[in-house]
Amino acid sequence: MPMGKVLKKVMMSTLIYAALTVVALVFAASLVIVYVFPQSSLSASFRRALPYPAVIVDYRNWITYGLLAENMTSVKRFYETQDFSKIGLRVDFSTDEGKKRFKVREKEVLNKMIEDGAIKVLAQKRGISVSRDEAAQAVARKLQESGSTEDVKKDLERLYGWTLDDFQEKVVLPSLYQEKLQASFVREVDTVSAGKNKIGLAQEALRNKQSFSDVAKQYSDGNTAQSGGSLGWFALEDLASELREAVAKQKVGVPGDVVESSLGFHIILVEAVKKEDQKQLYQLSQIFTRKIMFADWLSEQMSELSIVVLSPEYIFNSRTARAEFKDQKMRDFEKSLFEKASGDPAFFF
Repeated sequence: MPMGKVLKKVMMSTLIYAALTVVALVFAASLVIVYVFPQSSLSASFRRALPYPAVIVDYRNWITYGLLAENMTSVKRFYETQDFSKIGLRVDFSTDEGKKRFKVREKEVLNKMIEDGAIKVLAQKRGISVSRDEAAQAVARKLQESGSTEDVKKDLERLYGWTLDDFQEKVVLPSLYQEKLQASFVREVDTVSAGKNKIGLAQEALRNKQSFSDVAKQYSDGNTAQSGGSLGWFALEDLASELREAVAKQKVGVPGDVVESSLGFHIILVEAVKKEDQKQLYQLSQIFTRKIMFADWLSEQMSELSIVVLSPEYIFNSRTARAEFKDQKMRDFEKSLFEKASGDPAFFF
């Protein structure tokens, strides 16, 4: 081969290797910027331009920064289209507190995206799938129910900046996967036996003259167990519908029979009765055992999946199956926000 061609080939190879080296170095640098310096403007630019994952669900389902940012743009648009002044409130995400509120909302949206991804993975592991045709038919049904396709399109665009395709992808598909997985859960899991057996043991302990408080502490599920089952004062209308008739007929100081509700099994003790502002109030304690609910089962299943949070702002708590703030100041801010959430527009959506 002539020397000129050899030199030309060597130069071309060198240029290709040099270009690949530059690309690799830029990519490596971008990874450092995105995941080590997430607050920088350069990091934001990289996240917008390239599909860097913020979370990976079971190795196969990526939640990218770009998709999260897209959803947060829709959330912001929703708030901006609402007139909170009618109830004497103002939403402003440009202030320091407003930015923190928006970050709390971002965490909630991220957790919904993680849950949707996990539901899809768990469904597919059970041979469950949702076709585009099924999703399109579901959208068509919703449009038919609404009565006006054009009005729905206008509302989606105005409130979220969505098209019907966006609505199908972001809302309808995840809801169909959840419906099918929930149906599988009902077939797969005995939701009743454990709670029913446990309440039976509690009932037997009461018949053996153990105190209601001690039995509640031993057998009851939930936070009230620590206080011996004490619930406080209630009007009948404030109780679950399944409990109202039993409480109204029950003798004071005598534990009632087991009552089943959608949540589980209850033994109610009416401690006292009084009238206040023309209302009959009942001081109640209960022993309560849970049915296995889909949400609890889902959290347990999610804790067994590989869910990796790459965003340096969050960590994944496998016990609760939720992403949490890594920064303690944001944790404290979020806690205070939820404590005073009543009437707070940041929790309307």
